Amino acid sequence: MKIDNLIALRYFKSHKRNSIVSFLSITSIIGLMLGTATLILVVSVMSGFTNNLKEKLMGTNSDIIITDFSTVPVRDYDKLIKEVENIKGVKAAAPFVNTQAVSMSGSGVSGIIIKGIDADLEKTVSKISSFITFGTIDDLKNRQEGEPYGILLGKNLAFSLMAGIGDTITLISPQLNRGPFGLNPKMRSFIVKGIFDTGVYEYNASMAYISIEAAQDFIGLKENSVTGISVAVESGINSIDLVYTINQKIENKYWARDWLSMNQSLFSALELEKYALFIVLTLIIIVASFSIVSMIAITVKDKQKDIAILRAYGAGSSCIRSIFIRQGLIVGILGTALGNIAALLLSVLVTKYKLIKLPEDIYFMDSLPLNIDYHVYLVVSVCAVLVTFLASLLPSNQSAKMNIVDGIRND
Repeated sequence: MKIDNLIALRYFKSHKRNSIVSFLSITSIIGLMLGTATLILVVSVMSGFTNNLKEKLMGTNSDIIITDFSTVPVRDYDKLIKEVENIKGVKAAAPFVNTQAVSMSGSGVSGIIIKGIDADLEKTVSKISSFITFGTIDDLKNRQEGEPYGILLGKNLAFSLMAGIGDTITLISPQLNRGPFGLNPKMRSFIVKGIFDTGVYEYNASMAYISIEAAQDFIGLKENSVTGISVAVESGINSIDLVYTINQKIENKYWARDWLSMNQSLFSALELEKYALFIVLTLIIIVASFSIVSMIAITVKDKQKDIAILRAYGAGSSCIRSIFIRQGLIVGILGTALGNIAALLLSVLVTKYKLIKLPEDIYFMDSLPLNIDYHVYLVVSVCAVLVTFLASLLPSNQSAKMNIVDGIRND
């Protein structure tokens, strides 16, 4: 072991002889532990919240959406799907029809968003089939002759309408039909074939899925026309780059947009908040480092004779400086390590047992999400040790400037 490491370790162990230095060492370790743990937990919560929200929202949406520049339907969509699927990086494509309607049952009325899908193709571009808790997505295409079309309802929507599997509800289109007595609303009956739970209250309370044929009939679209095309991206492919490629391939006849860019303001705000909290909470570690400055300064004052003797035996300024820097680093590394352990234990407990509950209708999730990312632990640990190192520099430099004669005389 190097002489500076050995002396730094001896000085650290000898703190129990000096109550003031011992107190400052303990408070420094506790302060760094709390600061490190708090910083890791807050960043983990923000990352977990962002990832959870992204996963739930992306579960009902595809990576890329292709629509017309206006509200005009996409015609001859089969040809467009084949053209898009031939592009490198595209995993699958599926048509969809979006519209709004008023849903009505014997027990309630609610405004909803209707999405018409191809049950087989939708499985390849979204995760909606995995969210269905009662029934299956294939039930949308299983229809007897003369029977109403099937519909999948969100959990909260089904509750508000008091509708269960096999019940019939009525959808009223905002488009009007012209009849002998003037304009009449278009109404269709649907049988509830399934109920889904995306984990996002807004989706559960306002979304419903029907077959693409039912949606075309409901809003009066021709058989070869849809609202747009959903596109799934292969793993490892940048969706932003692929959007640019798709737009070039379809010669800007239609508008391809990746889903994250469409919601960029939301996720940019979450990222900004995460970095802002990281900077603010780093101040806890900086405040804790002040105790390290005091601890080293008192140790330098207490060890004047030792420093003078070391200088007399030929120890250079860099060696003396290194002793006290290492003393500060021992405290910093110990406090940081304990903070990491505390943060990891709390993260595992909160994640496993869902200790902190959240109102689902506000936060889109029922418990506090924590993303255990070891890159976060590494970055926070490096920052904490770096702050400790910088805090140790000033008193360590003072020790290196001490005069040999003054050190022996003052003792």
